[in-house]
Amino acid sequence: MHGSCLCGHVKFEIQTPFISSSICHCQQCQKSHAASHVAYGATLKSDVIWLEGKKRIKKYLSSERAKRGFCKDCGTNIYFFNKDYPNHLDIPLSILDTDANLAPQCHVFVASKAKWDTISDDLPQYEGSYSF
Repeated sequence: MHGSCLCGHVKFEIQTPFISSSICHCQQCQKSHAASHVAYGATLKSDVIWLEGKKRIKKYLSSERAKRGFCKDCGTNIYFFNKDYPNHLDIPLSILDTDANLAPQCHVFVASKAKWDTISDDLPQYEGSYSF
């Protein structure tokens, strides 16, 4: 799978299929993506090959446990990193230039979802997170 940011300065390849995929409704994702929710695919950090622009990724410590990487030129969210899973990165499915190998499997942090955001599928819903 290949992905890139909006301006094209950051490009990457993911060498293996996603381990898991979820739709996050937490308030941090709502704010950082300016959306009601975001779909992520989890992969091993070692399976992400940075083709271009790795040094253009700015890191933001969004909590004591989480870090987010974004393109310093266009602001595209590139990844989410959780210290509880130090070998993994969560990649937003919307920045992939090729099809994701795995559709979202569940909704997480639904207790934080926007009141007007209606979940209309039959995927499992977790009030908090889930473990893969």
